[in-house]
Amino acid sequence: MKEIKVKICGVKDIRAALASEESGADYIGLVFCKKSKRCISINTAKQIISVLKPSTQKVALFSNDEEKYIESVMSEIKADIIQFHGNEVESDCIKHGLPYIKGVSEDNDGFKNLDKKYPNALAFIIDSHQDDGIGGTGKTFDWTNNMFDTKKPIIIAGGLNCDNVEDAIKLFLPYGVDVSSGVESNDGNKDLNLIRKFIKKAKNENKSK
Repeated sequence: MKEIKVKICGVKDIRAALASEESGADYIGLVFCKKSKRCISINTAKQIISVLKPSTQKVALFSNDEEKYIESVMSEIKADIIQFHGNEVESDCIKHGLPYIKGVSEDNDGFKNLDKKYPNALAFIIDSHQDDGIGGTGKTFDWTNNMFDTKKPIIIAGGLNCDNVEDAIKLFLPYGVDVSSGVESNDGNKDLNLIRKFIKKAKNENKSK
């Protein structure tokens, strides 16, 4: 089995970005959803991107944001992938000329017909959403509902942390895992020690197979 990919999402500063990269994170998620408490400015995003290696994939995340706003952000930053986490349809996702990842939840017809709905998706992030579609809730989805109607890579998210990421990998055998609130301290900022511990557990769990 290939090594599990790890995405650290909702990164808001250079320290967290570098700690994630140095610990082996494959993807750094930068949130631009206006409704999210993790939303960062274009200037902050530029600073973070500028210190990361080319091999580290930079993901720009939106959720039900206006097209003009998305275009204004994407014209200013050098992201590798764009992620949509709301009610966007295929035509919304392919407008910006980048590979895209689609976040889906149990509201998506029980994860049915994903490839038909999003034929050009690079991968799907399986998450637990708030009513506004934004993830990062710290809550897991129903892990018994693990039939995903797709042949594309699956990335498990939603309430993952250092205590349950190994169980998630054993259960879903995913392409990757995605964490945000699970590596944050009580003040809502990324905890560098939790980032390192999460990545180590995710990568080592896969090697133990």
